[in-house]
Amino acid sequence: MVLLASQANNPFVGAVAAADAPSGNAAGVYEVKLNTNTASVIEIAGPKKPDFDAEVLVPLRAAQAEAARKAAEAKAAAKRKAVRKAPVVNLTAVAVPGTHADWMRAAGIAESDFGFVDYIIDRESGWVATKWNYGGSSAYGLGQALPATKMAAFGADYMTNPVTQLKWANAYAKGRYGSWANAYSFWVTRHVW
Repeated sequence: MVLLASQANNPFVGAVAAADAPSGNAAGVYEVKLNTNTASVIEIAGPKKPDFDAEVLVPLRAAQAEAARKAAEAKAAAKRKAVRKAPVVNLTAVAVPGTHADWMRAAGIAESDFGFVDYIIDRESGWVATKWNYGGSSAYGLGQALPATKMAAFGADYMTNPVTQLKWANAYAKGRYGSWANAYSFWVTRHVW
């Protein structure tokens, strides 16, 4: 804004306005103060300094909050859509005679590891060979293989036979953790394996 001396009826302002007037076509924003109790009625203080908090930070924070809200809504919507349901399959576990210890022996698991295996399998599936993880991961079986087809290499009956599933779990524990004891330690710490 350019104030002319004739508008304020003050001869001193004209000199300030002319000295501070923007050159060329560039527009300037000036802070203008009206002083009613002083000799100088109008004071032009020079270019107005932006209020960084009000003009930059407040709108920026509002935009960030809105973006975070939208992202959270999108994530929640995606999670609702992503919840996988177990396929509708009529699975009946194979009736494998014996105890859990018998199953572990048949799967080739060392007796010294039975305690570790029992602890993990009991918490993963409750020893139910046809257990689906309904929490969204679709993990399956005694050891909660994800995907279940990982167990197919140990037998075509991997969907229902607990011994086949334990053969996979044994290979998984030794391959990923080096031993059942290490798999147990990991499970105790993280509650997954």
